[in-house]
Amino acid sequence: MKQKSLVIWLLKGETLKFECVENIENNDTELKFDYFGVSTQVKRSAVFNQINIAGFALEQ
Repeated sequence: MKQKSLVIWLLKGETLKFECVENIENNDTELKFDYFGVSTQVKRSAVFNQINIAGFALEQ
């Protein structure tokens, strides 16, 4: 399985990029996923409130 990247654009103009993304859950209130922190070399889970997200793109 290919490792996917995820880019999130926040309403305030910031752009966030996550590598090795998996287990993505997207609902009306939250965007949840697991990823590998490149700078920390640690697997983590993240949860974003949908109200703060302008948009996101998941690598196919």
